[in-house]
Amino acid sequence: MDIDAVDPPLLHFYSYNLLLLLLVSVVLFLQHHRRRRSLQVAANGATGPGNHRPQSNPVLGNLVAFLRNGHRFLDWTADLLAAAPASTMQVLGPLGGLGYCGVDTANPEVIDHIVRANFPSYVKGARIRAAFADLLGDGLFLANGRLWTLQRKLASYSFSSRLLRRFSSRVLRDHIHRRLVPFLAAAADSGEAVDLQDVLRRFTFDNICSVAFGVDDDRSSALLDDHRHGAFFAAFDDAVDISFGRILHPTTLGWRVKKLLDVGSERRLRLAIAVVDEYVTAILQSKQQRQSGNSEDEPDLLSRFKAAMEEDEASELGRIFASPEAKRRFLRDTVVTFVLAGKDTTSSALTWFFWFLAANPRCERRVYEEVTSLALAPSREADADVGRLADGDVESEDGYDELKGMHYLHAAITETMRLYPPVPMVSRVAVHDDVLPDGTVVRAGWFADYSAYAMGRSARVWGDDCRVFRPERWLDGRGRFVSAEAARYPVFNAGPRACLGKEMSYLQMKVVAAAVVRRFTVEVLVPAGSMDMAPEHEMAVTLKMKGGLRVRFKNRARAA
Repeated sequence: MDIDAVDPPLLHFYSYNLLLLLLVSVVLFLQHHRRRRSLQVAANGATGPGNHRPQSNPVLGNLVAFLRNGHRFLDWTADLLAAAPASTMQVLGPLGGLGYCGVDTANPEVIDHIVRANFPSYVKGARIRAAFADLLGDGLFLANGRLWTLQRKLASYSFSSRLLRRFSSRVLRDHIHRRLVPFLAAAADSGEAVDLQDVLRRFTFDNICSVAFGVDDDRSSALLDDHRHGAFFAAFDDAVDISFGRILHPTTLGWRVKKLLDVGSERRLRLAIAVVDEYVTAILQSKQQRQSGNSEDEPDLLSRFKAAMEEDEASELGRIFASPEAKRRFLRDTVVTFVLAGKDTTSSALTWFFWFLAANPRCERRVYEEVTSLALAPSREADADVGRLADGDVESEDGYDELKGMHYLHAAITETMRLYPPVPMVSRVAVHDDVLPDGTVVRAGWFADYSAYAMGRSARVWGDDCRVFRPERWLDGRGRFVSAEAARYPVFNAGPRACLGKEMSYLQMKVVAAAVVRRFTVEVLVPAGSMDMAPEHEMAVTLKMKGGLRVRFKNRARAA
């Protein structure tokens, strides 16, 4: 899945409450001046006279409204977009938009315009790039323009490789057999409660590292908590959280000063990135030492990107990264970017999926009946369940006969991400003045966000039962899954930046879900009655469940 930091201008409301006292002290002095200026700007058409601006004060913008609703930011914005005439609104910072101004939308037509129809006019913003540059460098998610085009082409070529698909399937099978199922079985035998979100995060981290780096042995596992891989896992988490925290500063000056002085969170970030770099460097050196032939014959992403870079020495991309050090850094940035993309997005979706199954026993029963009836031929032994899902059939040329037949499981996972998209909001910045399809005016330099979270709760898009978990909405009269157009379901982004790993993500989620549901019942440990209300979520790069998901596993075979 593509990763975009939640829009920094909206999240800067967090930082602006630190400035509230200062703003109040000058508000009376500036009020008359700002009102007069606002009228002049509106007269010149600079704010878009027809733009919908809810809960906006002429002086403080949306600050006061945010301070009242910041604890429920995503739901607050979803409510505002639901009430907006065209599901699009303008957002203003204090003092008439000083510091930031932009639009947020849950309108499929507008989203299609931003991410596809007028794609060149909406780019990654400088604040996001600055915040994540130390971690992601020149990787795909931060790139714009020609550098993005070249990387996207290279990534598309790598992801379309049959060798990579077969390798990722084999890695997934092995990790389920050797790590996940034994870990959950031990938890079931002991009756110990575990944080399922943490288990899934560590499992998917192991999986993406194997696919990205080619590291695939029992001595290297975050799930099994070995020191080296576990240190990389912890450092990567810390680096992502601190990089995201940079966005919350009202300006880049605050964190840049801390970086210059090497204190506080910036010192922690430097140390965390040093651990990440050390790990990646060791992998690069190891692959260099043992490489005996064409690295195109190696299945992992790192080898495929390395081969492409070696072939492209005389090409445009080769000229951009001309020196051996520049090439090494580019490979490092590329792999770290894909680890970020695959680590928490899939685990986030699976965590919410298992919570929804526990909250909806009817749906859990349908998933169980489907995966047990389709995954095994009558002659197979019960212990062969995961093997059939992730062995030869999964690795066939066209792919995954049993998984393709699991329409209800696919629908349940898709419905989960409709309500809890792993990346709830995506941000772009307008390069030029523009008018959106609903008539909203966007000026050059404004942010232009779309909220997949709000769209999943839009009655205009999904009907009056939009807030109800109902996998059947994705099935036709024959019980077959029917997808929605990308702009209506932008969980995997849309347009030229659409997620290249969508199929791989669905494969991983379906295989893991089927393996767990067939072997175990999952009991969510919550106070009595609280299953009627969804758990709280965290505001971070991905939509994680606040406090994790405490569960207890029971072995179905023993229960029978």
